[in-house]
Amino acid sequence: MRFRLFKRNNEAAGPPARPKMGTVEERFSAYFPRLFAYVRSCVGGDVPAQDIAVEAFTAAFRNAGSRDEDEFRTALFRTARRLCRPGLKHRASATDDALNQREREILALVFDAGLSREQIARLFNIGTATVNSRLLTGLRKLKEQTSPAAAAAYLQLA
Repeated sequence: MRFRLFKRNNEAAGPPARPKMGTVEERFSAYFPRLFAYVRSCVGGDVPAQDIAVEAFTAAFRNAGSRDEDEFRTALFRTARRLCRPGLKHRASATDDALNQREREILALVFDAGLSREQIARLFNIGTATVNSRLLTGLRKLKEQTSPAAAAAYLQLA
């Protein structure tokens, strides 16, 4: 019941429509917006995000092109995540927020990429309970950073 608060309403903002297998254009148009949003949140720029997204699609079609959609989507985001790793490490060292790299990635995969907890668990090779725990921890940290008390303390320092 506790995690029900964070479940997506599938009717309002569900995952992208699942294209028919084998159609490159339909897969690209269905998955590119979410993939681009995730990659852009990792690397912080449009041009590098486009390059990484195209490279991830190329690798996913080559490696998982004929598999079912869940396997294709997992391979697509796994490849994008691997390609984003240098950008994630650089951004983590450049910022002073409270989130660690794994929490930031899980939040981006849930909210930017629209992946389910099960898909993220497969992507990271961890259990869904661990994904839920890290998601809740990340959300709590974000809430603490944006609380009125934290904002007041920040304004007093300035």
